[in-house]
Amino acid sequence: MLQWLFATLHLLALGCGLGALAARARNLAPPLDAPALTRCLRADNWWRLSLLLWLCSGAGLAYYHAAMLWQQGRPVPLATAKLLGMMLLLLLEWRSRPLISQCRQRLERGRLPADELCARLARQSRRQLLLLLLLLLLSSAWQTGAFNTP
Repeated sequence: MLQWLFATLHLLALGCGLGALAARARNLAPPLDAPALTRCLRADNWWRLSLLLWLCSGAGLAYYHAAMLWQQGRPVPLATAKLLGMMLLLLLEWRSRPLISQCRQRLERGRLPADELCARLARQSRRQLLLLLLLLLLSSAWQTGAFNTP
């Protein structure tokens, strides 16, 4: 029962995260105004919540499926690729945090962020979105057993 709950939360968080990243990137498109920036920051809040749920539920699923991570004393290549992709996603998120903070601070002061700052954040968001889609492809390939031949 708990495994089913983790899987449900994992898929729900993935869907919310994909939508939030897409909204964050879309709302940073020029011409930027205060309402669009507010929507971008709201989407970022949803992305952070879904990322937290996604990581926690993924850790719970990994606990239940620990045997799937290793076969014949070696790590499964797709599992390793997925873990490396998740680390890259977290690195990209860590790099985008200062950009988001700058946007929040400028909006609180009643100013709009510079176009270059918004363009960098939009590029980061698109990269994260593509990486999240790649992780989805890796996960589905892993769960179906593709490329897991000994």
